[in-house]
Amino acid sequence: MKMKRKSALILFMAVALVMPLFSQNTAALAVTVKVEKRFRLEVNTSFVSFTRASSTGVPQTLSASEGPFEMIIKSNCSSSATTYVWLIASSDLIDSASGFTIPVERIWWDAEGDGFISGRLNKSFPAIAAKFKGPGDYKGQLYFFFDEDPNLAPGTYQTTVTILVEGV
Repeated sequence: MKMKRKSALILFMAVALVMPLFSQNTAALAVTVKVEKRFRLEVNTSFVSFTRASSTGVPQTLSASEGPFEMIIKSNCSSSATTYVWLIASSDLIDSASGFTIPVERIWWDAEGDGFISGRLNKSFPAIAAKFKGPGDYKGQLYFFFDEDPNLAPGTYQTTVTILVEGV
């Protein structure tokens, strides 16, 4: 019994010594959380390609081999803000082996989905692909096409397209 009494006395003394430290020293802490507007872009593929299986000898329109290009834009912007999605090509289509080029404006798209807009690629200025008002998750598809011409030189032509999401 003496052991229990001694342990209890030590515990009481330890608590008695620590308690005044907590109760005598107080301070205020201001907490601020700032949530910035942000956008998230999700796409179903990182490339679009066109292949001509055979030539009719006349210009034709080719659909993208991969099917529709799907985009989801997620925004937490205010209800009065507008979000824009732009596409801009870095250059014309270039065949690296020959140096031949094809104007990138030969590539265009039809759009499906609320706020998505049909358009044509350009290397000089961004082409608008979507416009939304307020926050939300916006999903759409771009169906890409290439205006092919049988007189184009053979080659594998490429360019890079940047997708820019911007909110104001």
